[in-house]
Amino acid sequence: AVVSTQSTGITEKLKPACDRWKAICTEVQSSLKTLCMARDKEMKAVKALEKTKCKEGSKKAEQVAADLVARQAELANKNAEILALMQQFHTQKLNDYKSVLSTYAQIQMVNHSRALEFYTRSFQDIMDIQTDEYLETVLNETTPMSISQSNPQLNNTNNNNNGNMNTTPSQSVDQLNVTK
Repeated sequence: AVVSTQSTGITEKLKPACDRWKAICTEVQSSLKTLCMARDKEMKAVKALEKTKCKEGSKKAEQVAADLVARQAELANKNAEILALMQQFHTQKLNDYKSVLSTYAQIQMVNHSRALEFYTRSFQDIMDIQTDEYLETVLNETTPMSISQSNPQLNNTNNNNNGNMNTTPSQSVDQLNVTK
């Protein structure tokens, strides 16, 4: 029950992080599409500039060169935008990993501290056992005198056999059955 609660807590922490990552990935994907379009436009502008230079049209070449500069500036802006998104994504990803792993580590520390407390108490209880007193108690409970006092039927059998030492064990059992 504790483990499922802890795993649920980790899962709940991961879900918003994954949702954020999904949103960032979608945003980066759309930015990459616009970047690819901007690169295509730049390539077209470069080809157009080369064509116009071959035709020797100076006014048209200047216009195509200006268009190329504009496309290169647009491409540079898109590259900077994507780099910023990548940096944001990696920063967020590392922060989310850090959060999830720190939560996991805290859960593990709590579990291990509980286990350590249990083992410490167990060790203290074991060390508190007084071997001499325990041995004396056990010996007092298992002496023949205490056995015969606790079971009067055995006591009667012993008294019956005291006078007749030639009885066999089966005869003693028979005598026990008679006394019952």
